[in-house]
Formats: sequence, structure tokens, C-alpha cells
Amino acid sequence: MTDPRLLADVKSAEGCRLTAYKDSRGLWTAGWGHKLDQHFTWTGHTFTQSEADAYLAADLDNAMVQAKTLSEWVYLNTPCRENALTELVFNMGFGAWLEFRRTRAAIKQQRWQDAHDGLLDSVWAREVQPHGILDPDGKELPGRATRLAGYLLTGQYPNAQIS
Repeated sequence: MTDPRLLADVKSAEGCRLTAYKDSRGLWTAGWGHKLDQHFTWTGHTFTQSEADAYLAADLDNAMVQAKTLSEWVYLNTPCRENALTELVFNMGFGAWLEFRRTRAAIKQQRWQDAHDGLLDSVWAREVQPHGILDPDGKELPGRATRLAGYLLTGQYPNAQIS
């Protein structure tokens, strides 16, 4: 079962689009960032909310399975850091995460400041750093890269756990 905090964080960062679209890299996508079969033209195809939610649950479960195979997983000493790595694998893909060699090495040595800095010093961070996302109280939330880097740095969520 997917951690409720991870689910809420991903939903907040991704947003849900029930009509298929091409993402910033030209890949067919729908729902909460679910990559569709690229051998099919999805123009105008719509999904139900239930389908989008099911895709997200499966995608997050898959990302967690992949994340747990990484050599740095055993050094993630809090659920918050585990969720951060799972979300990173979900968002950028397993192969792309493997390219973060310095950040991964910093995690293995539990040098959390270096892991934080390495994550933010990347093309990925600049691509996924939208601002202007507001919480229910109207307070601006950090972009995805800043949020995940903060999770790695502190190992804690900045506010109460979502349950």
C-alpha cells in the first residue's frame, strides 16, 4: 500500500489530467503523470478518475520496488527519505536516477547536505521547480526539487504527516 504522504505529495506535484497529452519531452501521458504506450496515438483519449488513480497507485508501487533495489536504499533512515527516493524514481525514471552518481554516493555516506545540494544542482531540478503552488491556506509551497531535497536533508516532513 502506498504511503498516504507520498501519494499526496505526488498528486500535488503532478496534477491530474484525464485527457491524454504529450509531456515536455513529447511522451504521451495521462492522469497523474502516467506514461502511456508510446506506440499508440492517444489524441483525444480520455480516462476516468478511477483509471487515473489506479495508474498512479501501480506506478508508485513500481517506483518503490525499483527504489528498494538501489544500493542507497538501506541508508535512507527515515520514511520521509524513502518517500523522497521513491518519488524521484517515479518522476525521473529509474535510469535517470542512476545518473545522479554524486547524489547517490552522498546518500550512501549519509552526507545529507551533499545529497541535498547534488539534487538541486541538476537539469532535472530546474525542469521540475514550478512555483506558485498554494496550500489550502494560500501559502506558497516549495517546488518539487526543493521539497525532495529538503526531505533528503532533514529526513522529516516540514509539517504534520498526512494520514
